[in-house]
Amino acid sequence: MTRYAFSLRQEVLLEKGASILADLFRYEQEKNLTGQNHPVQVMYELVWTAKRNILLTTSEEDLDRIEGQFDFAKEFLSRIEADDNV
Repeated sequence: MTRYAFSLRQEVLLEKGASILADLFRYEQEKNLTGQNHPVQVMYELVWTAKRNILLTTSEEDLDRIEGQFDFAKEFLSRIEADDNV
């Protein structure tokens, strides 16, 4: 992967992470969730850390891992929201 392609992928992941953080924050606000140990808050912190690490990483494998974390967080939120609608 060229340096340009790597940097572009970092930028795309930064945007993906920001979108997931916004969705988690919106959910927290809508449900008036409080407490550091609530699963949504824990997931928010994990995504925040992964997003921060995007610019620190130097390997494609690390970017793959971060993207996997983002995909997991997105699925987590999707399932919580689906359970709310039941």
